[in-house]
Order: sequence, then structure tokens, then C-alpha cells
Amino acid sequence: MLLNNNLKICRMLVKSDFQFHKAKNFVLILAAMSPWDYSIADGSAYTYWQQYNQNNKAITEKTVSEFRRRPEVQSVSALKSREMTLTASEELRQRIADYYNQPYDEKQTFRDTQAQYPEWIKGLDRMTETGEYTAVVIGMDGEYLNYVLENSPFTSGSFDEEKFFSGSCVIAGGAYYEGVSCPVAGETVELEGRKFQVLGSVMHDDTYLSGSDSKEADFSLVYILPLKVFDSLFPGQGFRQMAINIDHEQQDSFESYLDEYEQGIRRGVGITRRSEYQKNFEAARLNMVLVQMIVSAVLLTIALLNFLNLLVAKVFSRRKEFAVYQSLGMTKAQLRRLVVPEGVFYAVLMAAVLIPVTVLFARLALPGYVEAQTWVSAYTFSLTPLWAALLVILIFSVGTPWACLNFITKGSVQERMRRPEDGI
Repeated sequence: MLLNNNLKICRMLVKSDFQFHKAKNFVLILAAMSPWDYSIADGSAYTYWQQYNQNNKAITEKTVSEFRRRPEVQSVSALKSREMTLTASEELRQRIADYYNQPYDEKQTFRDTQAQYPEWIKGLDRMTETGEYTAVVIGMDGEYLNYVLENSPFTSGSFDEEKFFSGSCVIAGGAYYEGVSCPVAGETVELEGRKFQVLGSVMHDDTYLSGSDSKEADFSLVYILPLKVFDSLFPGQGFRQMAINIDHEQQDSFESYLDEYEQGIRRGVGITRRSEYQKNFEAARLNMVLVQMIVSAVLLTIALLNFLNLLVAKVFSRRKEFAVYQSLGMTKAQLRRLVVPEGVFYAVLMAAVLIPVTVLFARLALPGYVEAQTWVSAYTFSLTPLWAALLVILIFSVGTPWACLNFITKGSVQERMRRPEDGI
């Protein structure tokens, strides 16, 4: 398939101008990060850097049956694949040649855009010149089939469930780009001496496949058929991967089982867990707001310090005034009843401004801003930070005048009534 191996990783990061494959954006919502809860892949296909060894049998029928019997499991979908060399008809060779020789822009053809992938170019030339090409035959069921039908648009024909599962039809997959780059509906293909009718052709999105295929399959055509039909063609073939969905209420129990499974005698498989998606989501969500949180915390601290400075300045500027009051017989307790309500009054003024402004901004402005930034974010509204800030302001409004008053009333009234500039 076009843009395999190295491009499969790049496809996860950037969207190519020439989308032979559908670029996948692993969004930060769990359902978008993975179409299923758990993936269990053959050890040779655990990462995109690895080339799947189709002779491996780390995942067997017994393994699949064991997972299906788990009480937490709601569905188990399985997938097998095998590479084989086929010979294209003259009509198919010409169709492929015409497809990739069509202009991509004013300067290059579709074929030219892949010049940096020599194995892909070699595979295309082999097909157009000799007719030989590598086919990747994929047997699948359940969620894998649903994924292909949802994410790989048909370029000819359409899906007919009855015909597909009858065992006489296949779905042909070509490049993820408009136009037909593989056999079309109604044509036939021979696999292991058995002829199949092409039910339809699709722009094959292969990002559901674990690992990579061989270098010879850098350029390839894909044939998708039911898993039972695949087993009849290639008996004894091991599974490439499984997709598992569970009851999310029983996730902890299933994860404990997976821990035991990995620590047991079973080896040669790679497990991608739902809990990993959750951790990645939490980390990514924190990274999205961390800078804004730090900046907001700094600005809030500056604002609170300014408010604190206002309260301190108000009390210290009245040092001599309070000394005069005390000389006329006012007690320190009466001075506290004078300055503390003033501090509370300033806090009330702050609250009168902050509450409506914050609520209106959070309800009216922020949802649109968050939605404009990224569609994966779900905005939730909470006044907890506001109440926390107001509590701090209230504590400052009471505690600061009280503490400042205790400080400035130290010493005798006469000493405090003297002006510092008098030098007395």
C-alpha cells in the first residue's frame, strides 16, 4: 500500500498534501484516541517500527477464546494478514499506470510525489512493467470491519453484507486518495487458486493495522475478506492483532487480569491499554492548560498583592490620625472596629466587580474561545477558583488591617504624633 512503513508514522503527526492514506489525528478524547479499548498485537507488530512476521503464532485461537470468556469483555475482534505475490491483468496494470501518472500539480505527477520512497517506486514499476505486485490479504471481523467501512470510502461498488460473508467476494483497497487505484467492483481476483469477485474498491485507511508490512509491500494492493474465509485459504495462520472492548465499570478487574497475563508464561505480544490512553489524555490536557494556569496564577498573585498593598497603605497613612484618636480616649478595640469594616468594605467592592465579570466571561466568552482552539475540548464551568480567591481577599481584608494596626500602635501616643521630618 502506498505510503507504508515510514509514512505510517508521519501520517500520525502531519497531514500530507497528497493524502494517499488518511492522516490520523489521535485526538485527546478516549473514543477518538482509539476505536476500541484494548489492542493486543503480535510481538513483531507491536510498534510501527516493527515488521510483522506472519509466521508468528503468539496469538492463537485459544488466546482469542480466553479473552472472549472474560466477564469484563463485551466484544473481541480479530485480524489476520498475509502477503502474497499476484499478477495483474493488462487492464489493471494500465489503470494503475494511468492513476499514478496523472498530474498532481503543474510540476509533478502522483508518482513523482513519492520519489523519496525507492521501495514504493520499485514496487510500482514492477507492477506496471511486469504485472507482478505484492498483495496484502486481510481477514477480519467485528470492529475491524466496522472501522474499514466507516473510514475507507468506496470508490466503486458498495458493501453488501450477505455477499461479503458468503465467502465469494472481497473488498479491494487502494491508495487513500480520490479515484480508483485497484481492482473495481465486478472484477475478479485469484487468491490461493480460488477466484473471488470484487464487491467494491475503497480508499484504504490502514492505520488500524499494528506494525508494518514488509518492504516489498511498500507498494501493494489490499484484499479484505471475512476471517473464516481467510482461515480456509491460509489454515494455521496466527493472528496479527485483536481489538477488545470491555465494560468500563470493570476496567480495574480487567487490568488486573492483564497484569497476570503479561507476567505469566505467555510472551510475544504487545498490549495497548485503555488506562494508557487515559493517562496520555490527562497529561495532554494538563499540557494544554499548564502555561495558561501558570500565567493566571502569577497575575492572580500580583492582583492579590496589590490589594494587600492597598490595605497596608490605607492603615499606615493614618498613623498620626489614629494616634490623635487614641489621645482623645479611643481604645485599640475601637480602632479595630473602625479599620476592619473598612477592609471588609473594600473586599465587598472587589466581589461586586469580580463575581459578575467572572461569571459572564466564563459563561459567554470562554466556551467560544475553547471551541475555536480545538474541537476535542469539552468546556466545563466552575466557580470554585473564584470562591477561593474571594476567601483569600476576605482573609486579607480582615487580617491585614488588624495586623497593621497592632504594628502602628506600638509605642506611646506622643511618639506617634511626632512628625519624622521634625527630627524629634
